[in-house]
Amino acid sequence: MKKRKNQAAEELKEMLPSLLIYNVLVLLTVTAAGFVWGFDFRLYTGLAAGNVLMAANMLIIGITANAIVRTRQQKRGQFLANFSYGARYIGIFVILALLLTFKLISPFTAVIPLFYPRIYYTIAAFRGKYDEE
Repeated sequence: MKKRKNQAAEELKEMLPSLLIYNVLVLLTVTAAGFVWGFDFRLYTGLAAGNVLMAANMLIIGITANAIVRTRQQKRGQFLANFSYGARYIGIFVILALLLTFKLISPFTAVIPLFYPRIYYTIAAFRGKYDEE
């Protein structure tokens, strides 16, 4: 049986230039704020953790989508989609809560990268990338 490509991984590769721009903008903002209010390593570790969680979330979405497509039963596919949705967000919450408990990250900069895909797709839609030809 031929292994399917992870479409989310392909899209993540396509997003990479935009994600780098978003990260640089946030990094410059955090650094500028550091000059004013003082530097805190947690702002930078939060940004790194948020990026890792965002990438993992997208890859898990792709893996789940492939599993749902292979499933021939509608109820099973719906269960997998719902389970994945809940498990991903619970997992993100637990990881962020643990990192916050040990004061390793800033919640503000950790959450920002989780919105990068939404920002990317919104901008792409306005540019007409998803218009039908």
